[in-house]
Amino acid sequence: MDSRRTKFPRWPGPGFTRHAAAALFLACGLSLAASPWPDPVANDVLPYEVAGLTHGPMLGRPAATSMRVWVRTAQPTRFEVVYGTAIPINGASPAVAGETTAARDNTGAVDLAGLAPDMRYFYGVRIAGQLADTRPEFHGPWPSFRTLPDEKSCADPKHNPRGLFNVCFAIGHCASQEPATISGGHYASPPAYDTLRREHGEEAMFAIVNGDIIYEELRDGTADGVRANYRLYYSRGRSFASLFRGMPGLFTFDDHDVGWDIHGCGEVGLGEGPHLIRDIGLAAYQEYAGWANFTGPQSGAVRIGRAEVKAGDDILFDAGADFSGLRPETVSTIHVEPYTRDAKSHKRADAPPNAGVYGLAEIVDRQRLRVRPALKRDAVVDYSIGTHHYYDWKVANCHFFALDTRGERTRYNAKDRTDAKTFILGEAQRRWLLEGVKDTDAQFIFLISPDPWVIYHTAAHVSTKPGADRDDKGDGFPSFIHEREQLIEALDALGKPVLIFTGDVHHSASVRVTHNVWEMMCGPLSSTGHPLGTLGNPPLGGTWDSQGRQVQIRWLSAFPNNMPYQRIRNAYYGIVQVNNVARVGKPDGPGDQWVAYGEPQVIVRWHDAYTGKLAYAETVSTMDARKP
Repeated sequence: MDSRRTKFPRWPGPGFTRHAAAALFLACGLSLAASPWPDPVANDVLPYEVAGLTHGPMLGRPAATSMRVWVRTAQPTRFEVVYGTAIPINGASPAVAGETTAARDNTGAVDLAGLAPDMRYFYGVRIAGQLADTRPEFHGPWPSFRTLPDEKSCADPKHNPRGLFNVCFAIGHCASQEPATISGGHYASPPAYDTLRREHGEEAMFAIVNGDIIYEELRDGTADGVRANYRLYYSRGRSFASLFRGMPGLFTFDDHDVGWDIHGCGEVGLGEGPHLIRDIGLAAYQEYAGWANFTGPQSGAVRIGRAEVKAGDDILFDAGADFSGLRPETVSTIHVEPYTRDAKSHKRADAPPNAGVYGLAEIVDRQRLRVRPALKRDAVVDYSIGTHHYYDWKVANCHFFALDTRGERTRYNAKDRTDAKTFILGEAQRRWLLEGVKDTDAQFIFLISPDPWVIYHTAAHVSTKPGADRDDKGDGFPSFIHEREQLIEALDALGKPVLIFTGDVHHSASVRVTHNVWEMMCGPLSSTGHPLGTLGNPPLGGTWDSQGRQVQIRWLSAFPNNMPYQRIRNAYYGIVQVNNVARVGKPDGPGDQWVAYGEPQVIVRWHDAYTGKLAYAETVSTMDARKP
């Protein structure tokens, strides 16, 4: 038997740790680190840069029978992703062709389809007939990934007729690489990603970075500036690149991914302001992170163009456009005169009179859109058509809903946080979410929300203003009470566990919001920690009032207020383990049988990002849910 083709049981067994995996590798005679291939003497492969690669490969869109692979090259070029269940990869191995384009900053992605579930695949990138050495270190293992299990992987007609399997994923948020002169400095290559790979590489099926993947460092208010920031973080952050070379990723965006706090992107009629950088930032986000995410009927691409407008008219005319393929259900809002300069001041001295947020009223023809409200002056304007960036996917009995909490919101009303005219999600996204959670047959619902729901985000860590620790500054749902309460009541009424994984605040927290709804804040991955004052000074355990809602603080990472903000160095990440089945031996011979739990449970674990040590764990069972 060729040991390199062995199918290794990985996730279905809750006791199958990375240590057990290592033992099994050795028992089967497979040592990837000591693999004889590639042989540098035989020159089987080209060095990474010589092959023309600058970034990647990275993995995304994990599924049982497919995987997406992304690369960036120095110049636009055709490439192939070659893959197989054994090494060496050669000319007889399956391959999928793709290309990188200048329009997408020399990035490109391909989908490997028709794969076997729960199987390890080795893969490589071939350019001009030569395979690139994509190992992070020359002595490291050849890059590989494992597909997700499916309903047949752990099927047992007697004990597991539904074909459930265990699910495990990693999650964290806020991964700054700011230099030592800013906010006390960070590790350029965040240790959290290395710790995740080292401690959980054989445990987690995929990893979610829940907003603030990058922070401003090379921004100049242009699309190229945002792209440069991604290139910097992906190059300098070797730990990030190494993790997602072997573990598929999924992403959401928050303020730093786009450029700064963008309040009002979805507020039709709002005029000039820094929110108009949204689509410039999100075009680059789609190229460098959004490619990894799942899509739905609401998904589209950001469009950027130049058009003629007339004073008092509601027509946007672009002679070079083709709007025939634009689907209204994919459009969020249209921004006129998006930001292209003055990124540091967030302001423009000329303040174009037509600048603002517009709604799509009608696709008139190939070159004309009807917008609302009407334009103010005759002009030739830059514009961008935004799209929906929220998405969902399902794994076993878990349904994930990844939210957009920045791109479709209004401004908040600081004088009345219960103002029903304000919102974070907006009508389209709110309807999508509420219909989705109501219709799913999943036993667990996971919301991936870049901004917090009951934890505040105050400015106490940078402000000396009296009461700063009690004044939510508008980032999260505590400043949008009407929509928050509407959503929480609907989620609680589902009668099943709903876990909302949140970010933005540089802290870790486990909060029971209602009987069925939890807020789980897993981070920060590497950003400087926020002291308790930035959270509104909640207790380190106990009942707490979050803008009129009584919640239970179960655990906080407890970054104290008596330390300077720049000195708080603690970092965390989350490992979420869903126990659906137990693997036990057969009573009459070799092999396994899979026994489904009558009441599955999800365990959320917070780990120290530097050491991997367990800091806290919370268990939520289907048995705990209160039916309506």
